[in-house]
Amino acid sequence: MASSSSSSIGHRRPRLADEQEQPPPAQVLRREGKAEEEEETRDWAALPVDTLLAVFGRLDDGVDILMGAGHVCRPWRRATREEPELWRRVHMRRGAGLAYDVNIEAAARAAVRRSAGRCEAFLAEDYDGAPMGYDDDFFLFLADAAPMLKSLRLISCNKVFPQMINQAIRKFPLLEELELSLYHRGSMDDCLIGISEACPLLTRLRLNHDRFYYLRMPFMGGWCECKSTEVSRMRRLCSLQLFGNSIRNEELSAILDGCRQLESLDIRHCLKVRMNDEMRARFARVKTVRLPEDSLEDYELPYGSPINDFIYYSGVMYPD
Repeated sequence: MASSSSSSIGHRRPRLADEQEQPPPAQVLRREGKAEEEEETRDWAALPVDTLLAVFGRLDDGVDILMGAGHVCRPWRRATREEPELWRRVHMRRGAGLAYDVNIEAAARAAVRRSAGRCEAFLAEDYDGAPMGYDDDFFLFLADAAPMLKSLRLISCNKVFPQMINQAIRKFPLLEELELSLYHRGSMDDCLIGISEACPLLTRLRLNHDRFYYLRMPFMGGWCECKSTEVSRMRRLCSLQLFGNSIRNEELSAILDGCRQLESLDIRHCLKVRMNDEMRARFARVKTVRLPEDSLEDYELPYGSPINDFIYYSGVMYPD
C-alpha cells in the first residue's frame, strides 16, 4: 500500500486534451480590469494628512521634502508648510542629487521656520568652497528659532567662526547630542567654552577631523584642538567620538576621570595616545572602546590618511 501511494504521488498522469486549463471567466477579467483602472486613476493628492506625514517622515533629508515632495501638488505642499510636526527633525545636507550652488542655508531657514519652534534635532552638512552655505547669521537665527533643540550636528560648516558656534550652542539648554566634525575654521576648543555649564544634559559628543596631523597648525584649527578641560566637565557624557584628534594620554585620562558615566569611547586615528597598562586599566570600565588603530569600516564620514611628515617653510614647520 505504501509503495502504491508513493507511486501515485510521484507520477502524475498527463492532462487530456479536454482537461487543459481554460481561460478565466469574463467576470474575473472584468474584476482585474477594474482594479487596474482604479490603480491608474487613484488620486494621490487626496491622501490623508497623517499618511502624507508618515511618508514624508521616512525621507532622510529635509532638502528632499522642500525641493521634491513639496512641489508635487497643492495638498502635498500644504502639508509641508502647515504641519510643524514634520519638522521636529531637520536634516539639511548636500546630497548627491543637490546642485552645488543651491542655497542650502535658505532651505534650512525655511525648514526651521515651519517647525514653529518645535525642532528638536538639526543636522547641517555643507561643502568647503560652496558659494552659498551656513554662515554666522544662520546660527544666530537657529539659536532663536529652535529653543527646544536636543540634537545639533554640524559637519563641514566652515563658514562659521568658533565664537558664533559657541554663542549658538549656549542657547540650547536641552541639548543632549552635539557634533562638530570636519571643522577647520578655528579651534574646536573655542567652540566648547562654557558648554558643560550651558548644556548640562549633554550625553553624546562628536569632535571629528578629516585626518590626523602630527602637528596641527593654527590655520587647521589650533595647535591642540581638544585640551580636555571642558569635555571632562560634561558629567553626564555617555558617548564620545574623537576621530583624528591630537589628544594625548594626560588629556584623555582627565576626560575619563571627569566623565564617570562614559559607556562608549571612539579614539580612532588619535595617534598621540600611547597604549600602556595604565590606559588599558582606565578603559576597562568603558563598555565600548575603539582604539587608534582599529578598523574604519563602519566610520561614516570621509577621511584621509594620517600626515606625520613635515617640511620647513619660511621658518615654520608645516605638515607635508
